Amino acid sequence: MAPRVSIVTGAASGIGRATALALAAGGDVVLAVDRDGDGAARTAAEVVAAGGAAEGFAADVGASADCRSAVLAASALGDVGALVHVAGVMLAPDSVEHVADDELDRLLAVNVGAIFRLGRHAIPLMRARGGGVVVTTSSVHAFATMTDCAAYAASKGAIVALTRQMALDLAADGIRSVGVAPGSVDTALTRRELERRGLTAEEAGFDATGSGTAIGRVAAPEEVAAVIAWLASDAASLVNGTTLTADAGLLARLV
Repeated sequence: MAPRVSIVTGAASGIGRATALALAAGGDVVLAVDRDGDGAARTAAEVVAAGGAAEGFAADVGASADCRSAVLAASALGDVGALVHVAGVMLAPDSVEHVADDELDRLLAVNVGAIFRLGRHAIPLMRARGGGVVVTTSSVHAFATMTDCAAYAASKGAIVALTRQMALDLAADGIRSVGVAPGSVDTALTRRELERRGLTAEEAGFDATGSGTAIGRVAAPEEVAAVIAWLASDAASLVNGTTLTADAGLLARLV
């Protein structure tokens, strides 16, 4: 069979970049999508340097036209068989009282709306191919959260529900819908949020290797990417309609 084409959003850095590399290492042709076009191109260049196949693509997944263009670019590379949503937005401050309408609209457009916008173009291609997989990225915040995180937590909860719904809607077409809910991950987004909350990396459990406490430790992006790559593979063919928590035991704590 021809190599599967996988679309990965948020691919310029963090989990998205690591996922693009992991899927390419498994034989996929990757379209690395990000609002940061230069960053997406760098990720694609890393894939090629490692012996894989990828192209970078500049797109704002909060915009319908960009989503359509991204899927068209992916289809030019071959048969689209995987759509991996990693791109996400976090606000500061983030409470029901303080989030402005434009900020809320932007967060929901990227975190949740992009799943609809990309899906309406990619899913028909997967159906024509005979099947595929949609992988979403939620968060532990969908299940247990902290203060000042209202819009973000709400969006991540919506992703869990939407992942389950798509599994029902797409099962007849051989398309799985699965999700991953990471805990703390060493990304630029996480470090910006720590800084906003007045915490040092050390106080939050980071060290030079990206690890912290034995339960609920900080993960490296590559660790989450490995989970995503497995969920997107045939080895996970029985996993459908569920969101897998990959948090190193963070949610196991009561206090």
